[in-house]
Amino acid sequence: MLILSSSSDKKCPPLKRPPRSGSVGVMEACDCVLLAAGLSSRTTAWKMLLPCGDGTLIEASVAAALQACARVIVVAGFRAGELAGLFRGRERVEVAVNARFEEGMLTSVQCGAAAVRTPRFFLALADMPLVSPVTYRRLLEAPAADAVIPKFRGKKGHPLLLTAAVARAAAAASPGQTLRDVLAGFATLLLPVEDAHVLHDIDTDGDYRELLGGARVP
Repeated sequence: MLILSSSSDKKCPPLKRPPRSGSVGVMEACDCVLLAAGLSSRTTAWKMLLPCGDGTLIEASVAAALQACARVIVVAGFRAGELAGLFRGRERVEVAVNARFEEGMLTSVQCGAAAVRTPRFFLALADMPLVSPVTYRRLLEAPAADAVIPKFRGKKGHPLLLTAAVARAAAAASPGQTLRDVLAGFATLLLPVEDAHVLHDIDTDGDYRELLGGARVP
């Protein structure tokens, strides 16, 4: 692993300047692992750099997380150098490069979790730019569990809030295991939220158009 420093309507909100380090409020300090390593094989263009608000899709996801998190660890794989360049010098953002990203999502979880400095951490998806910062805060305020998972109208979504024990179990997972396999051994709390975007990831051009109110893929 290489470490490189670095609202609820249907459109990306303007990118906000994140709070300075140590000024995220009285909430528990919590890192966020943001998974962004995939190939985007089902979209015409690489979805991480698709326009979103006044920046890109991944910048919107990072900005939302930074409203509630101590740091964001962007796990890159495909076109990792471009993400490293995009976030170089950004306060409270690091890029962790997963050279094994094609072996499955769990390898990216392992890569990102290895860079976490806080007792608990969020696990989020970079192609979900409209998740509200309020949702992150709601998860932090929930009763403690090894895994706190948002639920909207009965369906589980992202981000997840996980403990260091889950990170250790993920690191020790056997080849072929998934995050679901790892979580099966831990106490899980499903937390109802009023944020439909915990279910809305962007996998296809159609998802992008629908989620962002008719936006066209460049």
